[in-house]
Amino acid sequence: MNAKSIWLLLAGTLLLSACSLLSPPVGGLSLEATVGTEADVCADTPEINVFSDAPTTVYYCYTITNTGEVSVPLHDLSDDLFGVILSGFAYDLAPGASVDTVTAGVELAYEITEETVNTATWEGFSGPRRMASAEASTTVTPVPPLQYGAVAGTVMGGSNLTTIGAFSGNVVLLGVLDLAGDPIAETLDVTITAPGFAPFVYTYDPAETLDGVVALILDDFEVSLTPAALAALGVPTEFVQVERLDGVARADAVGGDFVFAFPGETLVRTVDVAAAIALPEVTAATPDAEADAIEVTFTEDADASVVYAIEAYGLGSNAYVGAADGVTSPVTVALDGALEPGESFMVDVTASRGGDDVFADDPAQVDLAQYYFVGAVEVP
Repeated sequence: MNAKSIWLLLAGTLLLSACSLLSPPVGGLSLEATVGTEADVCADTPEINVFSDAPTTVYYCYTITNTGEVSVPLHDLSDDLFGVILSGFAYDLAPGASVDTVTAGVELAYEITEETVNTATWEGFSGPRRMASAEASTTVTPVPPLQYGAVAGTVMGGSNLTTIGAFSGNVVLLGVLDLAGDPIAETLDVTITAPGFAPFVYTYDPAETLDGVVALILDDFEVSLTPAALAALGVPTEFVQVERLDGVARADAVGGDFVFAFPGETLVRTVDVAAAIALPEVTAATPDAEADAIEVTFTEDADASVVYAIEAYGLGSNAYVGAADGVTSPVTVALDGALEPGESFMVDVTASRGGDDVFADDPAQVDLAQYYFVGAVEVP
């Protein structure tokens, strides 16, 4: 190797050494901010709900992790609520290691009276040089001690029977659960304002609900005309006779905003009468030759989201029955026995759409409709 080659090799080595001095190992930090309601514990979530009926003390925890290639010996921490929390905190945080404020002996307690969004900044230093920094946020939201749900819609019906008149009106699903998702154990009063009705107070009794949900019919038609369509909701039904603002008793569906004033929260649900499902009508109901099944033809709504259920039952001493769910017209309903020659039978078609989840963020309008039909087995 000649002198020139030796000189070039030496120069390259010196250049690499200089570059390494100018580019120290990379530093990095990752911050996790959590909040909970238990002291001396580092919670595991950045967002919690607290009850709004009284101030709640929450406890913040900040966990810093060294994601870099070199230890971080000094630390500063500050946030929106407490200001400077740590300043020049000496802790040799090795690469890959973590430490949190609870472990460091710092209690961060704060009384919540309104929604609070808090952002913290953690900075790592080596002497006067800042090596890295990281930010993280938490959110605490006061909510009522209960979860309230309401869905409003229309209920309507018709029949070719002279003994059962047509009905139409409003149906409401109400639900109340605690924050754990369980039905509440006590009664409470709900003030309801419905279009065309004066505001009235309904006493919600969880003992009269199914899993915390009850269906109310707000109208003037007789209780004997309760549409069996409400059975599709799977919840108890209660009639609420209330006074109309115009003083005129009528049984028509009312659209507009329904306002539910629960304790600590007000919900508004809008009923669109024009969007209510079309009333189905049975156009034919024909028993087969053995009279143990009935073919039912009925009109359908153009909206594909409408679901139909058919029930058929004999009116004789045996009262054989049959049912079919989620069907389209025509449908054959098998009975659990054969009808007698000349025996009368009844068919009803129930249509329903939407609104079954009263606790959804954007609950759908619930619409129900039912049509009754009576025929007789032809005598051969």
